[in-house]
Amino acid sequence: MANALIVRPLPFAGISASDSASGFVAANMANDHMGVVWRSNTGATARSITIDLGSDQPIDFVALLGCTGATADWTLTVEAATAAQGTGFPGGSFNSGVLPFLAGAAFWASGRGIGWWHGAPVTARHVRLTIGGLDGDAATVARVVLGKDLGLERNFSFGAAFGMLDLGSADFSARAVLIRRRAPRLPVLAISYANAHKDEVERAISPLLDKVGKTDPVFICTDPEPDELRQRRCYFGTLTGDLGTTWRTARGFEWRVNLTSMLR
Repeated sequence: MANALIVRPLPFAGISASDSASGFVAANMANDHMGVVWRSNTGATARSITIDLGSDQPIDFVALLGCTGATADWTLTVEAATAAQGTGFPGGSFNSGVLPFLAGAAFWASGRGIGWWHGAPVTARHVRLTIGGLDGDAATVARVVLGKDLGLERNFSFGAAFGMLDLGSADFSARAVLIRRRAPRLPVLAISYANAHKDEVERAISPLLDKVGKTDPVFICTDPEPDELRQRRCYFGTLTGDLGTTWRTARGFEWRVNLTSMLR
């Protein structure tokens, strides 16, 4: 088991696509509404998405969320270029090569796939993501996440908690009749880093909490090792509860992470 991966999505200065179906613009991949998506036209084997981060940034992770219709035949190629290299992605810029698209074979209940790349950090302003293997079908993406793993040395502690937030309700009338309101169920995650280093708190955790608060999303994969279940180990949502850290021992801080995910 690998240490959990925690990524704050970097903001985009711009995002474009090789083409877009009517009503499904590329900018939809930069908001946090999972039901508002980008969709390509049909009829091609590959489509590309190009992102401008505004300045050179270190990245080691890409996720494409809410990919309706994604299959094991899809592929992903990640290219990255610095501001000096430009948008042409010339020789010497980063190229991942053609990779499997899906993070894993097992889906959340929605059946929507998660595209995945995780590698050594590269410096980039411009990133191009090419989805291949479409066989004429449309590509659909709800959100693109680009960023760098928080990189904590020690993993979260036992016991971690995994559950569901049911947005529906059930009650009974005065005549003992069931009154039911069905609604989506969102995955929830509660993990604790009981022995984070002081410098990790000061240089990584506290800046993260300052930037995202309770309103901006975070991506977490509880175990990023390749596995058919890796998609179901992915969470993308907002933090809840206490956003602080506790100086628990002379050499260790505790950070409790509570998250409600929009992936379902």
